[in-house]
Amino acid sequence: MDRKIVKDRWTKKRLLYISLVIIALALSVFGFRSLNKKVYKLDRNKITIKKVKEGDFQDIILIESVVEPITSVLVNTSEGGLVEEIFIEDGVMVQKGTPLLKLINPEATLRYMTQETAIVEQINNLQNLKLSLEKDQRDLTESLIDIEYQLSINERDFKVDTLLFDQGVIAKNIYEDSEEAYKYQQKKRAFLEENVNKSRDDNKVQIDRIHRSIEMMERNLQVIHNNMGKMLVNAPVTGRLSSFDPVIGESFAGRQTIAKIDVLKGYKVIGQVDEYYLSTVKAGQAARFSFNGKIIELKIKKVLPEVIAGRFEIELLFVDKAPEEIRTGLSLQVRLELSATSTAIMIPRGNFFHTFGGQYVFVMNDEGTAQKRKIRIGRQNPSYYEVLEGLDAGEEMITSSYELYKNFETITITE
Repeated sequence: MDRKIVKDRWTKKRLLYISLVIIALALSVFGFRSLNKKVYKLDRNKITIKKVKEGDFQDIILIESVVEPITSVLVNTSEGGLVEEIFIEDGVMVQKGTPLLKLINPEATLRYMTQETAIVEQINNLQNLKLSLEKDQRDLTESLIDIEYQLSINERDFKVDTLLFDQGVIAKNIYEDSEEAYKYQQKKRAFLEENVNKSRDDNKVQIDRIHRSIEMMERNLQVIHNNMGKMLVNAPVTGRLSSFDPVIGESFAGRQTIAKIDVLKGYKVIGQVDEYYLSTVKAGQAARFSFNGKIIELKIKKVLPEVIAGRFEIELLFVDKAPEEIRTGLSLQVRLELSATSTAIMIPRGNFFHTFGGQYVFVMNDEGTAQKRKIRIGRQNPSYYEVLEGLDAGEEMITSSYELYKNFETITITE
């Protein structure tokens, strides 16, 4: 009888193989843990250690700003042309109406002269038409006077002939001729008088229209003269001329800005803010800067949300009167307050932030070592970061750069 042979699954070879795998895994885990627990030795004189504290925190940012006049007026050309003469220099005070420069544009000048000639010709034609209408009216009136004179003669003759006919002195046909002549002159006078009145009314309407047309054309002429005069660019307001640097022969287009005039009736401050703060900067927020040993208070008047090269502009006004020493173009570093003062856990700013983006710090312990710890940072100002999680007041941490030991978990501090 045959007997079934059972094969042993746990052979020596298989057990040896499993043992080697377990040893390899154990060594890997041990090596990984050893790597993560490796210690970096650091000289205390080469690092900066500061204390975590609790205190009043205010969200403040520093912005680069410049002083500008509260009102500036741009000087633009009305017509394009080449610079023929320059009458004044940049940076001087100018009065309203002061000539700045003269342009020359032969094409525009010829165009204006052609328009002027056409308008003058139309005005002359309208004036001639008016004179003709007035002459026709005078002629009709003169004819009416003649008819009335003739009518008076016929009327007198008719009355005499009527008396003579009644007395039988003249024949009937002479009387009838005199009567017909008198009636004819009456009808003629009535017809001419009606025409004179109608012509007078019509002429009055037409002459009024002629007057209005001439007035409009004269206004057009004045506009043309003004445009020709605008080849001479004058100061539109009184103030200090700036950004004015034309050159003889330089070409300017129509409505091109050639200068700026600062109206010296006060100052404002224009600040450049990083686009990161666009949603938090509001009108009415307070700001301040130090000037000649004094703190000068400002307030945001306007936020210009257009972002250019990663920055947007804000306009700030002085809360009180601006210092007398303030001048246009003065550069300032302004502290802008983004929030009110509140109590918070704070750590000093330092180079440590750049290594982990503020997510990890090395915290000192009583054993003379520093341990890597995860934290969460909130607001910030020029001196401190606000700590939301991970640190307590009174703890000490390394605030200098972590670049040399960023891959270590523990730092041993040596004297």
